[in-house]
Amino acid sequence: MRLPIPTWAIVATGLVLNVAAALMTNFVIDDLGEKATAVAERQTNNNQLIQLSWQQADALERRREAILVVLALTPTEIPVSESVAVTLLDAFTDMNDTPLTRVNMPSIMTRINDQQDLLRNKIDTLYLDNLQMAENQYEFNRQVSAYRNLALFLQVFGLALIMARDLNRKQD
Repeated sequence: MRLPIPTWAIVATGLVLNVAAALMTNFVIDDLGEKATAVAERQTNNNQLIQLSWQQADALERRREAILVVLALTPTEIPVSESVAVTLLDAFTDMNDTPLTRVNMPSIMTRINDQQDLLRNKIDTLYLDNLQMAENQYEFNRQVSAYRNLALFLQVFGLALIMARDLNRKQD
């Protein structure tokens, strides 16, 4: 028994499904792809900031070592030259006028520790942001895959309906 559906309706339905698949690909999938790319770029930027922060924390540790070496090599009764002290303490704007002496060592070391703690907190925050963005990117990629599969199904089904016109002619 043959269904009384006009051939033009089947072909039109096939064309509509193909157009819907094309629009889905053009708007939905491309938009999700752009979002995933933006997330990947932000992750890359965060990774660069993490690397820079680690370098800064390491530089502070090297500065601490240099201060300790300078103080160890300087006799207790002779103060460290002002130019050396300024060079070693220039990373801390609030300590530019602080003399580099053994008496001031606890406050200098505390300041270095505080700066390193700030950098480590920044690194932790950026790392956690990257983890969240990785989850977001996974979700975007999952959605893109689902929409691509749906678009492919719509295209194949639409083409099958369009080809049904030719099959209908052969049966007549």
